[in-house]
Amino acid sequence: MQKNKKWYRRFCFTAFFLLINVLAVLVLGKREALSVDAGMSEHAEASMEGVEDVMGNYIHSFRLFAHMMAREIEEHPDPDAIWDYLKEMDSRMLEIEGDTFDGLYMYYKGRYLYSWDTPYSEYEDTGYEATSRPWYTDAVKGDGRIVFTPPYMSYANHYILSTISQLQPDGETVFAYDIRMGDIQELVSSMKAYDGEQMLLFDNNGTVIGSMDEDYLGGNLYTSQAEAKSALNASMEASLELSGEQREKMDEQIQSASAFHAFRASLNSGLPRLLEQEGTALRVKLGNRDYYGYLRHGDMYHVIILVPVLSMLKATVQVWLVPFLLLELLLIYGAGRVTKEQKNRELRAAYVELGQMQKRLELALTAAQRAAAVDDLTGLMNFKSFRENVSKCVEAMEPDQSGILIMLDGDHFKLINDNYGHLVGDEVIKLSAQMIIGRIRTIDLASRLHGDEFSIFVANTNDYSVAARIVEDINHTLSGEAVRRNIPPITLSAGAVIAHGGDSYAELAKLADAALYRAKETHDGGFASAAVS
Repeated sequence: MQKNKKWYRRFCFTAFFLLINVLAVLVLGKREALSVDAGMSEHAEASMEGVEDVMGNYIHSFRLFAHMMAREIEEHPDPDAIWDYLKEMDSRMLEIEGDTFDGLYMYYKGRYLYSWDTPYSEYEDTGYEATSRPWYTDAVKGDGRIVFTPPYMSYANHYILSTISQLQPDGETVFAYDIRMGDIQELVSSMKAYDGEQMLLFDNNGTVIGSMDEDYLGGNLYTSQAEAKSALNASMEASLELSGEQREKMDEQIQSASAFHAFRASLNSGLPRLLEQEGTALRVKLGNRDYYGYLRHGDMYHVIILVPVLSMLKATVQVWLVPFLLLELLLIYGAGRVTKEQKNRELRAAYVELGQMQKRLELALTAAQRAAAVDDLTGLMNFKSFRENVSKCVEAMEPDQSGILIMLDGDHFKLINDNYGHLVGDEVIKLSAQMIIGRIRTIDLASRLHGDEFSIFVANTNDYSVAARIVEDINHTLSGEAVRRNIPPITLSAGAVIAHGGDSYAELAKLADAALYRAKETHDGGFASAAVS
């Protein structure tokens, strides 16, 4: 009888233990799913904001070009003179934009004008009609807006190309130039947040214009597997009939197409599911591994993020591991209360040991979170941490309080990288960060957003002259310190906007960025404030 009672107690205890653990797994699984959605959403949002910044830079550069062209046409309306001016502009744009720029052209007074040296007869022989080309027809449809033609992969040079164009007020003239979208690829390559992550940035036609695996560039997510396989086979057959340089280029195209086709095949049914559902993390198979997939749509460009499940579990360990350990500790403690005194002491010792383990885990998590909030190169806040802290400051403001958000961007920084190398460029960025942190108070915030872009939040002021003095002081000390350290000098142009309680960071950043574009027109450390009604 006693033996039966003992067995029954053990059975009840085991059943209770299992029931609690099953309930815990269900609850923590729900929390984990919410955490994964939030993390993937934030990551995708940051990537799309980065894309918008890059596209904004392309648009800003085109506006400068269009302004110069319009002024030149007003002063010298003859098409031949404009053609000569385009050829002069080609080298100047290359100096300003570097590898991004890939040639100027336009339609003006019924003629096709361009900046490179190809004889016009070659276009006449092929029946080239400028007004039927996508760069012209898209500009006409844009009715004065700056538009981008669908990007495409140049396998001959291994980069993504697009064309920016704009219809002019006369309803016939169109300005255009080709851009290499290398900044997009650099952005995507720098956005890695999880081990083994894959990110694909693609346009409305499904063309991949940015990927953490360069072999996927130019692939199309909207084509079926059968269509992709058929195109690959056709390319392989065509390659057999080529030789020399043409054969090498075709082989490179086949290699990229094969890699992308293998990637598509390994996703199997996961890709159609991802493309049909936005804003929710989905479990998909990529080969033999489980991934979380996430889709985020933009206006012209969209992003798919694929993160290995194990990598995501490591990133969200504080959501499920610590609570689970606490629960197990409570269960162990409860078990110890109904055992003999000796086992009770042993379980208490285990409880203390596991408690220490929990503390170490919490300390490790705190250290990891602190490290994740800092930019490795400069020691300033990174973009994510700065956005969170500024948002908290703005939310905590009283109705009579305000602050100023300042966006700063290096002038001609790319020339420093091109002429002196990236190591010197990094020294210039670190010096800029030192001058920024040395010019603000302890209650203010400073961040390196990315590249040579910085941001400052000045608390407890609504006076733009304060922001202007800070920027002026930064540029002054930066110039002197650069000479002292024998490194290339740089200026930082800045745009500022006043923040009030209830304002959103995204809107403040947009207004400050617009002011920054105006400030950068001179490229000499200018300052502009946001025009807010």
